Amino acid sequence: MTAQPDLLDLLLPEGQIPLRFVQEPTEIFLVASDPLAVWPVDVLRSGTARVRVSGSTLEGAATLLSAPKDRARVLALFRSKYGEAAHRAWFGRPDRVLRIDLVATQGQEDPSQDPYRRWLIAEFDGLASIYDEQISNNRINRLLRERSSRLLAESFRLPCHLLEIGCGTGMETIPLLEMGHEVLCVDISERMLEIVRAKASALGVGERLRTRKLAASDLSALEAEHGLGAFEGGYSTYGALNCEPDLRPISPALGALLRPRARFLAGVLNRWCLFEMMADAVSGRFREMRGRARGSVRAGSSRFRVDAYAYSPNEFLRCFAGEFTVEWLEGVPVLLPPPDRAKYVERLSRHFDLLARWDEKIGRRGPFRSLGDYFLMVLTRRDAPPPHRAL
Repeated sequence: MTAQPDLLDLLLPEGQIPLRFVQEPTEIFLVASDPLAVWPVDVLRSGTARVRVSGSTLEGAATLLSAPKDRARVLALFRSKYGEAAHRAWFGRPDRVLRIDLVATQGQEDPSQDPYRRWLIAEFDGLASIYDEQISNNRINRLLRERSSRLLAESFRLPCHLLEIGCGTGMETIPLLEMGHEVLCVDISERMLEIVRAKASALGVGERLRTRKLAASDLSALEAEHGLGAFEGGYSTYGALNCEPDLRPISPALGALLRPRARFLAGVLNRWCLFEMMADAVSGRFREMRGRARGSVRAGSSRFRVDAYAYSPNEFLRCFAGEFTVEWLEGVPVLLPPPDRAKYVERLSRHFDLLARWDEKIGRRGPFRSLGDYFLMVLTRRDAPPPHRAL
């Protein structure tokens, strides 16, 4: 058997990158240890990878491996090829493991094969086991959940039938189940849903929970399963809606599922973040200032592991105006930094609680409602479509 070379060249539009690899008859595996490495993002975004091995150019469909057993098998192959010492030095703390299928190529006809969707599912499946820890270890992430949970409790005081879009590991789901609500959780990650079900079962509220693997853009599938006006309220916070490049089809699908005058709470990554804009201006990071303002927040140059889509409150409301009116808007956080600006949180730690109280007050007033890292918006389902207005 011919020994594999130590390196291949990953061929990208902007150039080539030498990488260590393992090759099987129809597959090539790559490992990225640096969470900030951009090349894995470029490959996953396109859904294909071109490599040059020993003078031959190969191409195939690229996917992210998230299952622990799959990652372990690939890492064992790297250990066997490069040796234990080199493996510890280069791949001891692997971030992403990528598979290039040399037989398959990326198909565009089937929506389930959309590269962004596949990437999204794999990333969140991989994050599921550490998701709670990531939230609980970050003071701003905890504050975000506290604000949304409080607003949810105020919006849905009496037990009712709720729809949650993008439940994650159930940080907001479980308290609502304990309040007596029945919740249908949809999420693109089956592993996230497994964790929600396990939590609910352990707390004795599993009978009030139902789950469905589904993306926000596929909400219309629920109408046939549950009927029109099946839910008395709904919510989606801090993620799922920002993973949709076009929100307009979601509004009629959601409107069909909610009863007239039902509330829907949305927590959405904002296009305009006051703290971020000021911090970047002071630091002279003008390119970063333009990043979120463009609407598309690209992984590799942001705090997110996948591409996200930021919306201003006005943009968001325009997407939902046909079926909903706005009842409430607040920015969160406004005075305090976003979750990824940890150095600022450390500097403010002595006064954090005081600043958090002021942040909540200011985030509910005037223009500051539209200048948080995220915004929380409560929408109300219309009784009837808005009247037609001549242009």
